[in-house]
Amino acid sequence: MEELLDALEQAYTRYRQDIETYERKSKPTDGLLGFGRSLKDDACHERFDERIAEAVSAICGAKPAPEAAERAVRALIAREDTDTWPIAAQWMLRAVERHSMPLLAYLSPEAANALSRQYASRYKPWDRLPAQKQVLKALKAAGKEKP
Repeated sequence: MEELLDALEQAYTRYRQDIETYERKSKPTDGLLGFGRSLKDDACHERFDERIAEAVSAICGAKPAPEAAERAVRALIAREDTDTWPIAAQWMLRAVERHSMPLLAYLSPEAANALSRQYASRYKPWDRLPAQKQVLKALKAAGKEKP
């Protein structure tokens, strides 16, 4: 399971490297007035989303223990370093949080409740995109005792 969780972290590392590589190669005028290339249009975002989806699928396929599922969900929705990323990556970091939803079935109700409270405080209601609303709703549902 450890290698699967490492693959999830590696997806973030590779995304950061892709962005840094793009920024090193870009010209100051790229994307200015809609001309030239822009980071927001680069394929690195799609690659990142695909890597996250593959890592989550592999973790779910291995039927993780509640502790491993919690680590994976925290890696997706409770990252502490997102404010240090470039602005152009911020929306993608928020978008991939939706990939946490298949993992919620493996959480203990206690962990789901704790994550739900933390997540709700991270994004104020007026700042939640549809993905954040869905994740929060699913976290709250996962926190209910299972029959």
